[in-house]
Amino acid sequence: MTHKVNHQKKYVKTVMKNRKFFLKNLFIFWAMILLLSLVFYFLAVNLIRKTKTEEQVDELSELALALGLETSRMYSSLEDVNLHEVLKVQARISRTRVSLIKPDGTVVFDTEKESSELESHRYRPEIDQALRGEIAWSIRFSDTLKKKLIYVAVPLKSEGQIIGVCRVSRFLDIAFMPYRSLRNSLLIGLLTFILLGWGLTFLVLFIGLKPVEDFTRAVEKAGSGEEIVIRRSLHESLGPLASGLEALVKELKNRGSAEAEEKEMLNSLFMATEEGWLVVEENGKILLANPALRKMFPQLEAGREFFWEILRCPSLIKGVEEARQKSEKYAEEIEIGGRIYGCQAIWLVNRQRYLINFRDITEIKHLASQKKEFMANLVHELKTPLTAINGFIETLEEEPLNEEARHYLSIIKRNSERLVRLVEDLSRLSELEEKETVLETEEVNLAELVAAIIRDYEKKTREKGLDLKMETAGNPILTADRFQMEQLVLNLLDNAIRYTEKGGVSVRVKEKEGGVILEVTDTGLGIPEEHLPRIFERFYVVDKSRSRKTGGTGLGLAIVKHIVQQHQGKIEVKSAPGTGSTFTVWLPRQV
Repeated sequence: MTHKVNHQKKYVKTVMKNRKFFLKNLFIFWAMILLLSLVFYFLAVNLIRKTKTEEQVDELSELALALGLETSRMYSSLEDVNLHEVLKVQARISRTRVSLIKPDGTVVFDTEKESSELESHRYRPEIDQALRGEIAWSIRFSDTLKKKLIYVAVPLKSEGQIIGVCRVSRFLDIAFMPYRSLRNSLLIGLLTFILLGWGLTFLVLFIGLKPVEDFTRAVEKAGSGEEIVIRRSLHESLGPLASGLEALVKELKNRGSAEAEEKEMLNSLFMATEEGWLVVEENGKILLANPALRKMFPQLEAGREFFWEILRCPSLIKGVEEARQKSEKYAEEIEIGGRIYGCQAIWLVNRQRYLINFRDITEIKHLASQKKEFMANLVHELKTPLTAINGFIETLEEEPLNEEARHYLSIIKRNSERLVRLVEDLSRLSELEEKETVLETEEVNLAELVAAIIRDYEKKTREKGLDLKMETAGNPILTADRFQMEQLVLNLLDNAIRYTEKGGVSVRVKEKEGGVILEVTDTGLGIPEEHLPRIFERFYVVDKSRSRKTGGTGLGLAIVKHIVQQHQGKIEVKSAPGTGSTFTVWLPRQV
């Protein structure tokens, strides 16, 4: 029922969207038709008006010239009564007003008014131009008749002299009567065109957008996972687009099935895992918590909205917020309710949510604590008897013993020394693994420190027939724990010499990338690739029989790794069987 209601809502929403799209485009086209029609109308009206004005001026000019020619030839005076009668007849026939004006501007005759009632016309624009010998015209308001007229004036000449002006005029409403009739016809035609254009646009858009509406509806149905059938009419209207939609629907259906399977699998993992998972919104509101998390924190069942109301841990709340601000993974060990949890949080940018993971590591931490305590006790308990054994060995060495007894004593001494080294390495590694260990930093010249250690190993390398050399570049000075730096170099150098039978060992110290590089290269046996990931583990040795023979403890590289980590550095190794090994350590100048 809910699915049906949602589908109906989506359908109504789609119809409203399509209707808005249709109306928007319809009004745009209507506005364009109206605008173009108005532009055409005003341009056409101006052109017709200009044409009609020119026609009227030409007509009145021809009439004025004819009357002026007749006046000049047939009559000797502008005041001749017979002339006036002739002009009256011509004015009635042509529906014009005719005036005769002397050069001084005095009106001698006018068909509409008594000349005595008229003021001087000397400075009327058309009269002024005609008295200069030009044919002139103007459209202006008449102060005498109180109407707008179109005037044409021509000069009257006798024996080459201007004796007056003949002016012919016509009321503007009479002159432009054909123009108004044509303008009205144009307006009616244009309105008919606009209405027909609007109707045709409506019809074209309605027919044209119907397949688009069907296409949109089909896409939305496909997006919601419903079964759809692309009708034949849609194929005919949209062609390749409808075929593409059909292919897309099939692809979406296949992908939807795969996503559903993947979602089901992830949901099963989410529910079955022993780790706690929590999904929260940006404001901290809980969206989802799996059963393992609810088992860790039963108070989640209380129905509180925000995770910080339940997990009252300031460092967790701060870390989760920093995960969003810095777009980095937050990882920390936190303590809640007397238990220790390994916590990780990431900000899902696309989802705008936090994903928080909790692992109960209380038992692991407890075992680690017991292990450290055991190691410390073991070292302490072994030191005393080993010291006693070494003391007795030294005493026995001073006694007169036969060859066989001395042989057995040397075996005891060698293994005793190996045990001492093992205990010392265990003690040192235990100290390094303590997180509370504070580095006693000072300025260390790594080149000088390496040179001093190399001098101590010169005798040993000569006895094995190996070359031992050192290269220095730049100013390799850093702030570090001097004792740990010595242990770092000693272990790397001892390891290189121990597993090299011929060739030599070289040490390079140089500045690089805001820090110092220590590089130890040997021409020894090399390390197979499958062993490289594990060589920094405690007690891990590649060749166990050789390690026992040379007195190795299997802890040297583990100590090196911890020293590098405590100094926020990096270590990497390149090696292959038969070609030797190169250990490269990068240390920052300032810890």
